[in-house]
Amino acid sequence: MHTCANRAWVILTNPGYSDNFKLMELSEIIEIVSTDLDEVEREIEDNIKSEIPLVYDISKYILGSGGKRIRPCVLLLSNGACGLSTEHKRIASAAAIELIHTATLLHDDVVDDAELRRGNPSSNLRWGNQASVLVGDFILAKALNLIYSCGDLEIFNSITLAAAKLAEGQVLEVMSSTKLIEFTEGVCMDIIKHKTASFIECCGQVGAILAQAPGEDVRALGVYGHNLGIAFQATDDALDYGATEDEFGKKIGQDLMEGKMTLPLVYSLSKATESEKTRVFEILETEELGDENSGYIFDLVECYNGVEKSNDVAGKYVDRAKDAISALPANDYKDSLIRLADFIKERRC
Repeated sequence: MHTCANRAWVILTNPGYSDNFKLMELSEIIEIVSTDLDEVEREIEDNIKSEIPLVYDISKYILGSGGKRIRPCVLLLSNGACGLSTEHKRIASAAAIELIHTATLLHDDVVDDAELRRGNPSSNLRWGNQASVLVGDFILAKALNLIYSCGDLEIFNSITLAAAKLAEGQVLEVMSSTKLIEFTEGVCMDIIKHKTASFIECCGQVGAILAQAPGEDVRALGVYGHNLGIAFQATDDALDYGATEDEFGKKIGQDLMEGKMTLPLVYSLSKATESEKTRVFEILETEELGDENSGYIFDLVECYNGVEKSNDVAGKYVDRAKDAISALPANDYKDSLIRLADFIKERRC
């Protein structure tokens, strides 16, 4: 279920903040919520069933194509860090958030005219844009029904506001790719904050709200999720240039093939000469990237240490995430949140 669990190893500081180090897998970090995660998967499966075979086929395909279920993990760990809530509410909320995330992937692939998703042919390539968009709508509707079943307006408000921010981030990305706005480092970070960080921030908040935590703990876990989300995307951007396909579990340079500028390239262009910048923009506007053009950009990113800079940024936001929850009472769930943040910084897949 968790595709990264058996491959990724990370050196993590002992949660007691000693100088001891321990090698841990993602599966070990999230072991404390593994039973709940299994229940989340069952809830998702129940909610994608449909009398229309194609609806289930596309839903099952995208949900089974990989993914680390980071968002449900953050929600469940945050809930545990604040004392846990009733089982139905935490399972339903976690499943709803993963379903919303999945629906946005379907829509995103249509907007980007993507051919691959997590190393597999994208749903829109296999079944077409119309079916992919409509199944995305179906998944969103099922997610909203799950949220409604929790009977908590504060939860509903948090998730729907985060979903709106995510949609704004997608629009911002379209605006930058169509040159309605100039693409800068600031725009790149705004896209990350809207598309990735806002939703993981919501996961931290919802977990705390479900446990009826005080306002300061809800805010703390929201800040944790926000910073974790930025770190996650910065690392993801770095891996798209700096990992091998065996490590990453999907094709390297996928963002580049789709004409997207991500953090490693943005940081590299800030140091590049005018002629280098001109060449990069010309390459990004070509319909077929080709080995020579992609090689030029990869070489440029390596020359100007774009991957290293992106990883440094990820490390900075991981530290902020951990600092945000430092005042929470110590328990095993909090320790796992800290370890998860370290995993995000060091992951190779």
